[in-house]
Amino acid sequence: MIPKSISEQVLLVGPDYKSHRGGIGAVIAVYKDQYETFNFIGTHRPFKSNFLKSLYFLRQFAKIIFFLARYKQIKVVHIHSSKQGSFYRKLLIAFIAKVIFQRKTINHIHSGNFRRFYNNGHMMSKKLITFFLELNDVTITVSDLWKNYFETYFHLKNVYKINNIINNPVTHCPAAATKTGPVYFLFLGLIHPDKGIFDLLQVLQDNKAIISNKLKLFIGGNGQVDRLQEIVDGGGLQGLVEFKGWVTGHEKDNLLQFADVFVLPSYYEGSPVSMLEAMSYGKPVIATTVGGIPEIVEPGLNGWLHSPGDQEALLKALLYYINAPENIKKHGERSAQIVKNYYPETIVPQLRSVYCSLL
Repeated sequence: MIPKSISEQVLLVGPDYKSHRGGIGAVIAVYKDQYETFNFIGTHRPFKSNFLKSLYFLRQFAKIIFFLARYKQIKVVHIHSSKQGSFYRKLLIAFIAKVIFQRKTINHIHSGNFRRFYNNGHMMSKKLITFFLELNDVTITVSDLWKNYFETYFHLKNVYKINNIINNPVTHCPAAATKTGPVYFLFLGLIHPDKGIFDLLQVLQDNKAIISNKLKLFIGGNGQVDRLQEIVDGGGLQGLVEFKGWVTGHEKDNLLQFADVFVLPSYYEGSPVSMLEAMSYGKPVIATTVGGIPEIVEPGLNGWLHSPGDQEALLKALLYYINAPENIKKHGERSAQIVKNYYPETIVPQLRSVYCSLL
């Protein structure tokens, strides 16, 4: 717990955790119970209309200005940022907090695709990105890879790596020592090509003959749902794939208990919360060698890694657990050990130390 003597001096800013549809909101939802005084102002909600998103941000931005003007005890503004629209919203907030109100600022970067965001930007965008990064007193990243990137490429000082935080599992249900019947794989995340979900579906479609009745894939998420459904229906995958939609609460908990193996063949990641949650439930992981994932998944010990887009390697990993189901329990137990470094009792003292360095 971050005591009142510290937490009352901190304002957190980020996406609304009460209706979140992504990893940052999930992280903040865990953080809220770790502050004796939780000062938070949301800047984004997943409205379908861009107009409503903009209107919401303008209203919340006004709240931030009012909050900083009224509450002089706020010394630190802890900003949770990502890329694209999120980045530019947070740039404006950081500028106001740092330059106008003379508060210390923390830029907590969650994006797993920041390198491409910067490299694809035009000259003015790159200048703004660099300005924002250099403006803050502290930068927090979620993996050693990203810490090294910001220190090396942008020469930032005071960069800390703090793992994404997750709660202890609601119920830990380890895999049985012996497995009969199909192996249940689980994907949780945005339905988008960057998450590799369509690679996974292609692998299932191309190999129906050898995996039929041996595998069942459950998918939870939102995004390009129509495309997902078209592939499932058109590719005859109805018996292999079950789409659950966006899952939360007990439904998510039940899926994490029921599944045998978690799979996330992403092209870009920071430190995926959904994967960490699956590991907390004692699940092996099939994932890619991107972002902070190689710092979490130990090939052959708690899962398997492959290069993004390598469908042959993805198939090999799926078949490994189908053909050697006795290793699901062993690999899952290793996952449960590794993920202890992401629980509040480990993460909160690290964050408290960063706050103390600024206060």
